[in-house]
Amino acid sequence: MKIQLSNIRNSFILAVTLMGACATSMAATVVVTPDSPLWGTPAGEDKNGGSSAITMTMPNAGNGSLEMTGDRTRFVGLGDFYSPSSNLGLLDTVRALTYQWAIATSSQATLHPDYTPALRLHIFDGAQRSELIWEGAYNGIYGNTTKGEFHESGVNDNFYRFVSGPGVTTLNGSQVNQSIADWANGTTWYSDAAYVSAISVGVGSSAGSLYRAFADNVTLDINGVSTTYNFEASAAAVPEPASVALIGLGLLGVAASRRKAAKRGN
Repeated sequence: MKIQLSNIRNSFILAVTLMGACATSMAATVVVTPDSPLWGTPAGEDKNGGSSAITMTMPNAGNGSLEMTGDRTRFVGLGDFYSPSSNLGLLDTVRALTYQWAIATSSQATLHPDYTPALRLHIFDGAQRSELIWEGAYNGIYGNTTKGEFHESGVNDNFYRFVSGPGVTTLNGSQVNQSIADWANGTTWYSDAAYVSAISVGVGSSAGSLYRAFADNVTLDINGVSTTYNFEASAAAVPEPASVALIGLGLLGVAASRRKAAKRGN
């Protein structure tokens, strides 16, 4: 008895279609290790002695986390924020971008003792390139932080915008700080065609050479799918929940194809 390749292909197409139909309720955790191809520090993004790498220095929810040191660094995921062809989905489909962060007990920052890493959503709107940036300075963190412990940003936290060229977005002379949902809502700041090109975690310029911080569990909710990226020094070869669902649905489809083939053979 032969199983037609087209039957297997159609089964997996059906699996993907079913997953898409259930996307509004989907959530998954993806383990990111030092050799993961969709995450890393692009050439030229470490400056003034800065660095970023997944290490075991301060484990969180596993055996590792992202360690950031020095004055300026960017650990970029899922795309290329310099390339207009890098498109993860429309900005107005983003529901949240959060992460867990920690400041090392030995860290010394030139800007503020409670200076935090920065979480960035990178966006293209036509030819305009911009970033929505989360920093603790605009979310009540300064003076309320315990070093050496992981903290978590919130869904409704403030982000400010930096546009390539013009710089930080202001209104009536004051910096605009608001949630991602507010930035994406309507056409005040972005057009309906604005899209996400990448996400990143890093350290802003002027943090100082003695700065050290950590990040983990970056969660992006876009297109109805919430995915948490868990930074680990190593990971067991276990499929993530979304992969398990796809494999399971695919195998069900293959089984159905076999039953149909068997009936035709009879």
